[in-house]
Amino acid sequence: MIFRRYGRFTGGIALPDEKRATLDLPIRPCPPMERLAIPLAPCGGKPARLLVQPPAAVEAGQKIAAPDDEDGAPVFAPLSGRITGLTTVRVAGEAGFAPSPAAELTALGKPGTIRPMTPVFPWREADPEALIRRIAEGGLTTHRARPVPLVRWVRAARQKRARTLIANGMEQQPYVTADHRLLTEHGTGIIRGLAILGRATGIDDMVLAVDHRRTDDYRKLVETAGSYGVTRIALSSKYPTGNDTMLVKVLCRREVPPGGGPIDVGAAVIDVATCFAVYRWVACGAPPTARVVTVSGERTASPGNLWVPFGARCRELAGPADPPIIHGGPMSGLRCPPDAVVTPATDAVLAIDTPPFAAATPCIRCGWCTDHCPARLNVAALNDAFELGELDRSERLGAPACVACGVCTYVCPARLPLSQRVKRMKRLISASRSGPGRPAGRPEPPEA
Repeated sequence: MIFRRYGRFTGGIALPDEKRATLDLPIRPCPPMERLAIPLAPCGGKPARLLVQPPAAVEAGQKIAAPDDEDGAPVFAPLSGRITGLTTVRVAGEAGFAPSPAAELTALGKPGTIRPMTPVFPWREADPEALIRRIAEGGLTTHRARPVPLVRWVRAARQKRARTLIANGMEQQPYVTADHRLLTEHGTGIIRGLAILGRATGIDDMVLAVDHRRTDDYRKLVETAGSYGVTRIALSSKYPTGNDTMLVKVLCRREVPPGGGPIDVGAAVIDVATCFAVYRWVACGAPPTARVVTVSGERTASPGNLWVPFGARCRELAGPADPPIIHGGPMSGLRCPPDAVVTPATDAVLAIDTPPFAAATPCIRCGWCTDHCPARLNVAALNDAFELGELDRSERLGAPACVACGVCTYVCPARLPLSQRVKRMKRLISASRSGPGRPAGRPEPPEA
């Protein structure tokens, strides 16, 4: 790996790693389950239309639902079984958990693991439009906190004429090691998936960015990356270097505009799990039905990285642990409701010890939140604006530039939920820009 100085940012923190329990454990199948609830709207929006009439037997990989518009994605059966009807589940998104119709699958076949696959599609000879059509047929989505149909992401990168394609393998939050295990065990597939996306988007400058502490585990990727024109870059472990906005600032020296995304400055950032799913479908014809999920935490009976079918209940994965269960990393993750299920957005399910409850106290003006904010926001002033319900002021103070890293809440000695408050103001500002008028009144109180 190349370890050199690129751009930098002020703020951020050094987080405890807490990855020992799963860092060196190979990916394994998830435990047998009695049922799955497969979301028909994993990206939000209009749900896909069920193609089978319950009750109906289906095979693993069979298409069971099709979208009615381009914002949806086809849905495939993760395992063989029997579709018995429809239910409602919760799926994770950028603003929290949202309800989604789901197909209930029972009488399940045995969960499998990731098997070596033989390419069946000559993607290196295919033109970009042929690759885009194949991506759309596979129902691929991004494996991000807020998944979107991958074909939409690809078309946006082409429309914006993005000139840098970055595979984000930083994975800096404590406990989470799903991407690390994918890179260690299936790095060649990830590199090929990144090359497929590079060809589909028309981007030649492709970068794989990883934490410099893990480079010894990825040395076998050097030859493969070189053969596909992928640059390998090791970066500092300072959190949140792995945030898309910060990553573009460090690698490309470009400032993402407040409320915008990397694509607005010509950088397309994707996660390594999506690259792996792209290779499996585009090159090998395996539909997206599962992903690697880190199951960890002090209250988890059997920690590890599991190949989990979509629609598995998060609480069932965590075992007999008492609540709360965290969906995603501990810095920016969400507390799982009882009906939350695994989707492409699920990189981790954590059952961790939480400190004894202590009520928040008034801000003591220590300035730690502002000092450590990587977006250089005056977080204390934004908190004042939140408490006073001053939405216009919060916009002037730069709330749309928040990168939702959670650092301000982490360092606050008064235990104020600063990150949740700023994110809520950011959502209200975004809604006011897209709606007919600015919402009136004081913002809702923050989540506990």
